[in-house]
Amino acid sequence: MSRLSDLSERIPGRVHGPGSPEYDSGRTVFAGVGEPEAVVRPRTVDEVAAAVALAAASGIPIAVRSGGHGLLPVDDGLVIDLVEFGSVEVGADGRVSVGGGARWGVVAAALAPHGLGLSSGDTRDVGVGGLALGGGIGWLVRQQGLAIDRLREVELVTASGEVLTVDAERHPEVFWALRGGNGNFGVVTRFVFEAAPAGGLVGGSVQFDASDVPSVLRAWRDVMRSGPDELNSTLMLMPAFAPGMPAGPHLGVALQGDLEHLHELLQPLLSLPSVTETSLAPVAYGDLLEDAPPGRPPLAFVGGNGFVPDLSDEALDAIGGAYARDIPTMVMLRALGGEFGRVSPDATAIAFRDAEAFLIVNGLLPADAAPEQFAAARTGSDAALALTDGVYGNFSVDRGEQVIAAMYPPATLERLRRVKAQLDPGNVFRQNHNITPAG
Repeated sequence: MSRLSDLSERIPGRVHGPGSPEYDSGRTVFAGVGEPEAVVRPRTVDEVAAAVALAAASGIPIAVRSGGHGLLPVDDGLVIDLVEFGSVEVGADGRVSVGGGARWGVVAAALAPHGLGLSSGDTRDVGVGGLALGGGIGWLVRQQGLAIDRLREVELVTASGEVLTVDAERHPEVFWALRGGNGNFGVVTRFVFEAAPAGGLVGGSVQFDASDVPSVLRAWRDVMRSGPDELNSTLMLMPAFAPGMPAGPHLGVALQGDLEHLHELLQPLLSLPSVTETSLAPVAYGDLLEDAPPGRPPLAFVGGNGFVPDLSDEALDAIGGAYARDIPTMVMLRALGGEFGRVSPDATAIAFRDAEAFLIVNGLLPADAAPEQFAAARTGSDAALALTDGVYGNFSVDRGEQVIAAMYPPATLERLRRVKAQLDPGNVFRQNHNITPAG
């Protein structure tokens, strides 16, 4: 513990060990509770640099907690908790400076008076840092692209403790890697995004019963294929959770436009006989974000995700088949295209830009389910996931080499490895979807 004592001397009052409230808070993420050596809560960039430099020199692995999104519990090393970096400042030019520990709900509240928005997380509690570094598939993805597509500058603390201002002109290769390469390259203490107009939104939800899921899938695909970029939607196929939550498709939509136009666009869906409830009205950008339920559900999610290049009838049949199996299954389809698809595949580390939709398939099992139940849940989702490309790291808890290889095409991964070798040759930042340095 002497190495952590040295750190405590350099930044007194900021290093927290087991038994302290700060430690318990910093080691807890959505996916569970870890056992790191210590949790550091720096208040300044210099304190972040001191913590990183000492950990790197001592060979201590570092995990960065910036809201907890995409972070797995850490059982060794140092957690740098950016909870003190939560400021949000909106400039007159529409640029918004966001601390690395801010949450998307705070960002939405700051942007609302200006009529601006960003393609953000789905819940108010999601951390900006974790989501943005992984890509950021949010509600406005068709009209704004990913969160990283609106990113203009970052302040980065590297493994050597150096503080860099990174953008398209300064350290352009690092800027490329940060946009989708996850937390492999250092600690981002500040993001600068260029927000876009997000006023005049209408949206809400449409609920269907489970009597004709194939018709809902096809109608949704056709609506989104012909719809404008301003039409964003997510289709959830839900199992029955409780008497008040019946099984069936649930559509969430948002349109920058008027309510009459939204009804016209959705008419092929609204006219289906399986519709049970429709709730569409003017909506504020911030109200698109929901409050996440407290704690992790006492369930195991077994399946995966990927980018669907073509929502063909074959793909929709496979998706419907995964949902209809005996194992309770949750399916999410988020429409892509629009601005998301206009970004070159090599412009950021998220390369699968030709995808028509993003898909998640998860069988829901008791946490103590038998091994054969887990195997059956994986097998039942294979047909749908086989029609996807890649993996989106923010929704994958698996950190194995196979997942890393699936997240990035070979040329993209090799390019990321070269940047990793430049910034973090000792692989200090490895408590993540780890990209190993090029040898």
